[in-house]
Amino acid sequence: MPEDVISHSSGDSEEKKVVSSRSLESLKDRATKDRNHAVRREALLTLAKNYRDSEDIFDFIKDIAISDSHYSVRKTALKELTSSWKERPETLSLVRERAIEDANYEVRRAAVRELAENWKNMPEIIELLRDWAENSKDKFVRSTALQELSGCWGKNCCSLDFITDRVVEEKDGFVRAIAVHSIAKHWYEEPKVLQLVMDKAVNDEHYSVRSVALQALAGKWSSKENILPFIKERAVKDAHYSVRGVAIQELANGWHDVPEILEFIRERCVRDEDNMVRGTAVSLLASLWPEEPGAFELIMEKAVSDEHYSVRKNSMEELVKGWHERPDTLRLVRDRLLNDEDNFVRITAVQELAKIWHTDPGTLPLIKEIALKDKDEFVRDAAVREIIDGWQDKDIKSKFMKRFT
Repeated sequence: MPEDVISHSSGDSEEKKVVSSRSLESLKDRATKDRNHAVRREALLTLAKNYRDSEDIFDFIKDIAISDSHYSVRKTALKELTSSWKERPETLSLVRERAIEDANYEVRRAAVRELAENWKNMPEIIELLRDWAENSKDKFVRSTALQELSGCWGKNCCSLDFITDRVVEEKDGFVRAIAVHSIAKHWYEEPKVLQLVMDKAVNDEHYSVRSVALQALAGKWSSKENILPFIKERAVKDAHYSVRGVAIQELANGWHDVPEILEFIRERCVRDEDNMVRGTAVSLLASLWPEEPGAFELIMEKAVSDEHYSVRKNSMEELVKGWHERPDTLRLVRDRLLNDEDNFVRITAVQELAKIWHTDPGTLPLIKEIALKDKDEFVRDAAVREIIDGWQDKDIKSKFMKRFT
């Protein structure tokens, strides 16, 4: 807040009024005329904090909530109106309007959230959100309305038939995913809900719905004997890598004590066709089964032989994180620095050597060699950066600093 907004104990009262007036006008100018939206937003916040009793500032912020050119300023204005002037009827009316008329989806979503969280005790608000969740043409309004119905009212938000219709009839995949999450969270004891969620896990056309359905099955129905084999099947057969990734995460986290799951995760490290899934499997193996015989060796193999650089990089990072005290890990990182074909892997190797094996006598000479001779300029630059940041030798700094000047 500008210094001249703060009242002082000395001086003529009329002079202080003039200073305060000037400060107010200066803040209003900044809130509307500054080219930087962050400056406008901060000025708005200062006005809302220091002039809560001003009718003029209330109207001023209402106007900003509609007319500012940047969505984040309009969004902040809405939040300040609901925080400081919630009881004003005009505030509720404005927030409802912005939920359907603002040009930016983030502002529309924020308006829906403000309605639910600030006027949840008004019966007409829950009715309004139910209507929007079903009938709004804006998918962002539908999705946020569903989220807020579930979050603010729980099972009392709507009937089972209503939420079932949203799961089945909603056209947008991300909105259907929210509906699946809601029905599993609040109506999991209903017999038909399990079958509906299992059907969505297999047959929904959108990957996000299938993923959320699998998470719900693992979270709410893990004790049922058919759920484990069902999720295992989806971890292999689903066509989308992200769904398979979610499936193996749920298997590892929910059934890591089941012997077959360890072997299943090992297999996914090797056999899944997608690098993201193989990388996820490597991380799960490293975090949940680090003491199991063969885990270290398999991850070592993936760090060298996987066809995708991201899996090799991820495997090397997991080895450093969990097994940096083993001599084989240091040897592997050095090898990857010298021999991996991908520059991202070699850059990571440089960084890990400098961080974990900084005091090893072989580290600095090797990184100096890379800084001078590596074929890739980005790897050379990474090596130079580590030398500059990690070693305080003046001769080294003077020799290599010029790369960054």
